[in-house]
Amino acid sequence: MLILKKELFEKIVSQIKRESPNEACGILAGKDGKVEKVYEMTNIDKSPSTFFMDAKEQLKVIKEIRSLGLEMLGIYHSHVVSVAYPSARDIELAFYPEVSYVIISLKDKDNPQVRSFKIIEGKIEEEKVIVRKNILFVCRENSCRSQIAEAIVNNFYWQKFLAYSAGSKPSGKINPLAIEVMKEIGIDISGQKSKGFDQIKGIEFDYVITMGCTDYCPIYPAKQKFEWEISDPEGKPKEFFRQIREEIKNKIKELSEQIG
Repeated sequence: MLILKKELFEKIVSQIKRESPNEACGILAGKDGKVEKVYEMTNIDKSPSTFFMDAKEQLKVIKEIRSLGLEMLGIYHSHVVSVAYPSARDIELAFYPEVSYVIISLKDKDNPQVRSFKIIEGKIEEEKVIVRKNILFVCRENSCRSQIAEAIVNNFYWQKFLAYSAGSKPSGKINPLAIEVMKEIGIDISGQKSKGFDQIKGIEFDYVITMGCTDYCPIYPAKQKFEWEISDPEGKPKEFFRQIREEIKNKIKELSEQIG
């Protein structure tokens, strides 16, 4: 299975649209199936039906990947008019049995299709590829509720989502009781930071969720928005923080099931 951040996938799509009608290609680097870097490569064939990477360029990228302590997870290329499935030429060029071969089809330019395959001795086996969706959790001070939600998503639902949080009037600190109740479920949020909206500029969000601060939280652009009426635990005892944590956990579980 390959897991891609939305921004990395969009970087690839931007490249293949830019290089169309020729095929575009590149290398994916990361660890444990999680892509952390995308390297756009030169297609020296300059062809709409085939690709071949520059050997010197490829060697340079592989050296950099190793120096970063990462692995070459995959090789991607585009199919300009055909579906996302390996061609006879793609199978012929599948020199690395351990990596994934990712194909992005521009047959429907408004909805690029991405599929990933293992190709070993000419045999093709499809694997799951996930493009993570971005979620923003918003509350007033970004010290309790939204911090808890961000951490739960990034620890338990990281294969599907990448979560961020921010506040309309960030306090600059994480509530100590929020840290304590999250440690009870094995999550350390002591290293997280209380943030304002200026620190998440430029990120495109699929979902924005307000945590019960509708009157104080400005409208933030997203494809879909949800309002969760979560009581503010500020100034309440630890047991109340636990209740809020469990309420947020349940709502995130329901959301994950709802949006697939």
